[in-house]
Amino acid sequence: MEFFFHPKSIVIVGATPNKSKGGYAILQNLQNTFQGPIYPVNPRYKSIGNLVCYPSVYDVPGKPDLAILFIPANQTPDAAKACVAKGIPGVIIESGGFSEIGGDGEISQTRLSMLTGQTDTRIWGPNCMGLVDGKNGFVFSFTDPLSLSGLLEPGPVSLVVQSGMLSAGFIVDLLSHKISGFNKVCSIGNRVDINECDLLEYLLQDNDTRVIGFYLESFVNLKRFIEIYRLHRRAKPVVILKGGKSETGRQAAMSHTASMAGNHHILADVLGQAGILEARDFHQMVDLCRTLGMVLPRPHKSEQPGIAILTFSGASGIVAADFLDGFGIKVAELDRATTVKLSTIFPAWMPPANPVDLWPAMEQHSGQGLDIYSLALDAVLADTGVDACMVHTFAGFSRVRLNLSNTAELSRKWGKPVFIWALGERDEILNFQVEARKLGIPVYHELYRATECMVTALKLEDTSTHWMDMEAEDSSNFAWTEEIILPEDGAILDEHVSKKILMKAGLPTVEEHPALSVAACLEATARMGYPVILKGLQPGCIHKTEAGLVRADLHDKPQLIAAFHELKNRMPPGSAVLIQRQIKGTLELIMGYMRDPQHGPCVMVGLGGIFAETVKDTAFALAPLTVQKAASLIGSLKYGHLLNGFRGHPPAPIEVLARYLVILGRLGNAFPSIREIDINPLILSESGPVIVDATIIQDRP
Repeated sequence: MEFFFHPKSIVIVGATPNKSKGGYAILQNLQNTFQGPIYPVNPRYKSIGNLVCYPSVYDVPGKPDLAILFIPANQTPDAAKACVAKGIPGVIIESGGFSEIGGDGEISQTRLSMLTGQTDTRIWGPNCMGLVDGKNGFVFSFTDPLSLSGLLEPGPVSLVVQSGMLSAGFIVDLLSHKISGFNKVCSIGNRVDINECDLLEYLLQDNDTRVIGFYLESFVNLKRFIEIYRLHRRAKPVVILKGGKSETGRQAAMSHTASMAGNHHILADVLGQAGILEARDFHQMVDLCRTLGMVLPRPHKSEQPGIAILTFSGASGIVAADFLDGFGIKVAELDRATTVKLSTIFPAWMPPANPVDLWPAMEQHSGQGLDIYSLALDAVLADTGVDACMVHTFAGFSRVRLNLSNTAELSRKWGKPVFIWALGERDEILNFQVEARKLGIPVYHELYRATECMVTALKLEDTSTHWMDMEAEDSSNFAWTEEIILPEDGAILDEHVSKKILMKAGLPTVEEHPALSVAACLEATARMGYPVILKGLQPGCIHKTEAGLVRADLHDKPQLIAAFHELKNRMPPGSAVLIQRQIKGTLELIMGYMRDPQHGPCVMVGLGGIFAETVKDTAFALAPLTVQKAASLIGSLKYGHLLNGFRGHPPAPIEVLARYLVILGRLGNAFPSIREIDINPLILSESGPVIVDATIIQDRP
């Protein structure tokens, strides 16, 4: 990957003196920012400006490190092949017209894909804006040279953006405000070879990058992405903005970069479990990256961080406390030593408390030259119950202006971060932000965004050594996979067949018997005893209740016979009726397995019964998974506390339920034909958990 970021020489295929073409912009950007040899390639010209122009890649002297291609899509595979033959290790294809448009473009991209499997040359793109290196000042992109002129400024944040034009416009917008510097900005486009996993691995080991932001419409390999983060993290935060969450967004993603967006519920859970932050929009992504570039994750003395608030307005302190409460955090209770220190600058009639309204102190000492902010900040940061401080100031108003140098010094002295919410005129705030950024202090012009970023930074933990660790599982625990034979006919296995397979895998299922006649139905019921449930086993029917194929609470023979005939009359001839022991329990769960087309195999758990439709409390994880990870997944449910026991009911056997999820993951992965396993419900009965209904869906051969 080094040849992409630190090449010694570069070839530009498609270079041109035509100022309206992308090949011109690429050449200008290289001449303005790159110090090494530049070799334009275009058979139409013998020279471009003061540079010799070559008819083909083969004619370029030596072996350059990097080639940038900006030519029509149908010509690109042959040009890339020439780069491979020349021995050029890195190729960036910035032109579009590939799989995102289908047809001939898809064919051109397929040819590129075939090329990547035959060589060590790495291909970046196509349909991208290339890369910008803020530290070294390189611009390997067709971004308008004038748009970045004088704006490039290094910083701790690296961005990886799947979109091309978005990355260009977004970078220019942020840099023009001079509140964000970037280390590397990478636009990766259609990802025929180089993808987000490669860049994550590179940037995690890049000493100049402290935080990484991604905008992605899909993942090439989510599991690999998570594993790379787990193995190489080293307390380097990652923030992701995912496009294509809605159906409309997914369709747009398909036409934009030919991306399958996948189930966002799965992605959100998996990212959260790995400790990766998810942003809701572009500005929040940059806010979080900017914040985490200045405030690294740190261990906390307590589960919830203690926050002190310093303000010149009682109202803003109240609103800030309300926002914190909305994130589940209370303001810190200051200890007596802290309030005693603060009382020395406050009037006697105003006992200091958190939030600390400094206006009375400022009024009392007006004209005395005291730095009230610094005195108060020193006092609250010294408090052992305070982990961070939110400061409200007025940029440009001398009476309440914060001394940023003193603030940075006190933050370093006590090893605690300070977050600033600044009001004032736009230019004053901008100048204040620029000064603060140089000192490593995050500043925001909206209180909610300030609170949100502060809470995120303080709550962020190093999860690289837990949760996603894949423990070695004893293969003998899954020997049952050799005993299971899946039916070859039919995509949807009926409930009885599905549960027989689950039972062979070691999962507990309810006692039940299929019957074709009333006599067989009565005989089975005599063995089980009342009450029972009857279900119609109509081929291909998944939702039996909606189809009117369930009769519950059957307590005697007349009810049983009547229900049997009702179900038989609703189904095709030869369909069986399932007699099932009726189970009572304290709580119902749903469990499942699915092969998501974008994210791969995963398991799901959630609360069932009335909770399934009313609160939709579910959680997903990639499969296979360990018992420890499965138990954590169950514990992550919003209403998971109900499993700890309520109203005299015993707690649920969490480890047992976790093992069921592990088995589901192993079962699904052992048989590639299984697309989904749906268990709904699993009832927590007095005798233990039991599966009452289940369906296995296969892909047709």
